[in-house]
Amino acid sequence: MTAGALADLKILDFSTLLPGPFASVMLADMGAEVLKISSPAKGDLVTDGKPECDDFELTANHMWLNRNKDTLALNLKTPEAIKIVKELVASYYEVIEQFRPGVMDRLGLSYEVLSVINPKLIYCSVSAYGQTGPARLQAGHDINFLAKSGLMSYSGRKEGGPNLWGTQVGDLAVSLYANIAILAAVNYRRLTGEGQYLDVSMFDGLIPFNATAGISYLMGASQPTCESMMLSGGSAYDFYETADGKYLAVGSVEPKFWENLCEVVGAPHYAHAYVFTPQTLEAKCFIAERFKEKTLDEWMLELEGRDCCVEPVLDMNQCFNEDEHVKERELIVELDVDGKSVRQYALPIVFSKSKPCYRHVGKHIGADTEKTLLGLGYSKAEIGKLASRGVFD
Repeated sequence: MTAGALADLKILDFSTLLPGPFASVMLADMGAEVLKISSPAKGDLVTDGKPECDDFELTANHMWLNRNKDTLALNLKTPEAIKIVKELVASYYEVIEQFRPGVMDRLGLSYEVLSVINPKLIYCSVSAYGQTGPARLQAGHDINFLAKSGLMSYSGRKEGGPNLWGTQVGDLAVSLYANIAILAAVNYRRLTGEGQYLDVSMFDGLIPFNATAGISYLMGASQPTCESMMLSGGSAYDFYETADGKYLAVGSVEPKFWENLCEVVGAPHYAHAYVFTPQTLEAKCFIAERFKEKTLDEWMLELEGRDCCVEPVLDMNQCFNEDEHVKERELIVELDVDGKSVRQYALPIVFSKSKPCYRHVGKHIGADTEKTLLGLGYSKAEIGKLASRGVFD
């Protein structure tokens, strides 16, 4: 088997919920050796809960987000656990942590402390609002980051206001930023021999998600509002209901795509009104009424091969199980767990050589505790004594 692209990385992962674990599962899929450090007594809103299937003891999130990782159970409130982490850092060169600012410092596991043990250490802190600034200690979830970033001020309807997303945009974005930062720091270490500290924030990561609207405002344009811009409902770029209560997504903003769509819906007289003309909203209302005259399947037959940037709004079954493109790209993978199949997301990157490997699903917390400590030189008797003192709780 070809070595993973990141087979030389050894990562201690102290993260919880979605951001840090999603970052580290991608790194693990690419070959990094990830040791997840968790306290069994401390709950995790994302990975805990009742398993979705009676055939498995763990939740789908736990099996996915802890895929390819070893797991060490430690109660970081005990001095013995802190000692173990410091021993591990001598041979692990990357750390991901997701506590509130100051927590790792109070535990005695700050970058300043651990980098003395391993000067080449890359230490990535993932947090809500960053390690500095007046909001740094505030709690927050994705809806808060989206609101504070300005994104939601123009994402919705004039009459209804902001729209909820069905997923955690900031959480997922910061995972990608964290991995970019870690890999950039790995290259910097290769060039200079030096490790460094990385401060990555969910809120910070959403600021550039304002993209063209935000950069235009910074250069003097007026503030965007709901249904005032090409992408916020001010053009034909939108969702449209069909006769059977399903929806089409229309992205026909370039002239050639819009002209093709107008031909399909029988509105060639609106071909010039693709974006921001006096007739744009009139044209939008016209095609909205036309789409309601046929079912989604009927429209998809008419749109086939017409090159006009229109797609159906799929549910998960249609996307994960029926879509031929998803199948061809192998975006869903199957892992074997004691003879039973577990389906998960694949790493969405295609490598020509260093292909990702899906070795195992997430394990029970602490499954590798004894193996890890034996590797550090602890005897089974010493491990038993540590267990009796609650070090692994």
